[in-house]
Amino acid sequence: MNDPNPTLSTSTIHSRNASEHVGASENDQELCGFLKLLEDDILSNPEKLIALDSTLLARLDSLVGGIEVDINSPLSADDE
Repeated sequence: MNDPNPTLSTSTIHSRNASEHVGASENDQELCGFLKLLEDDILSNPEKLIALDSTLLARLDSLVGGIEVDINSPLSADDE
């Protein structure tokens, strides 16, 4: 999209900043693992990518557009 360096992969970023990841939290490490999984899948299956056009955006907005979320409030027991 607006990526200034689209050829820079998450693997490159991860290896370049490996020393910074030594103290990374478990959540950060899990996120890096998930991003790596996405990167590998996108690189292996680029034909499966779907552009977000106005029709798809309108459909998504009709499904979840009116939902308000307070990211600072704790989840209820039913949500966890």
